Amino acid sequence: MKIDQDKLVITVEGELCAEQEILGAALANVLRIPCYRGEILETAKRISGISWKLLKRYEEKPVRSAYDLTASGEDDLHMPPARDFLAAQIAACRELAEEGPCILVDHHANAAISDRADHLSVFVHAERDKRLLEYARRWGISPEEAKRRFSREDRVRSRYFRSVFPGWGKAGSYDITLKASGIFPEDLASHVIRYLETVTRERLVHPTPARERSA
Repeated sequence: MKIDQDKLVITVEGELCAEQEILGAALANVLRIPCYRGEILETAKRISGISWKLLKRYEEKPVRSAYDLTASGEDDLHMPPARDFLAAQIAACRELAEEGPCILVDHHANAAISDRADHLSVFVHAERDKRLLEYARRWGISPEEAKRRFSREDRVRSRYFRSVFPGWGKAGSYDITLKASGIFPEDLASHVIRYLETVTRERLVHPTPARERSA
């Protein structure tokens, strides 16, 4: 496997609340290339014409129906076909990847650019308890409420991603899989950097391990 750094695109996917976006940002900081997550939806909005609100609502779950009973505005009453939501995200990932070296986080990025030669795929998983705490923090809810909501959302999200890419979350489908629990993002990034140095046969800048910074 040989990767051209000038065309490198790293996709970082992960379990719900495994903090894959933090790893993506750490890698972007080391490699000095853009990291896209929210920007993927903005690009999908421009490409498809679907409102950002609808894209955000269905970014990690299937569209329930052509008419959403929770409709609160004009956009909701004119919902596009379910396939258009997925197509918009995939098209956005491909367009951003064509612009130059970057990191793409979630949004079916791995499936979208799996045919690229200069593509490194990473998957992040973490212990359930850690993900529950992060879920509670993100939503500002109690651990008890998080437990009630997390299981269903995690299940729906996983099933949806696997319906798009059957290998989602499986070690054999990615170049690197990492366990994030209890490990600083910079240290996780260093593992990815070392792998890149091996396949590119070039020296890259290493992040300073967090344990060294705190010493």
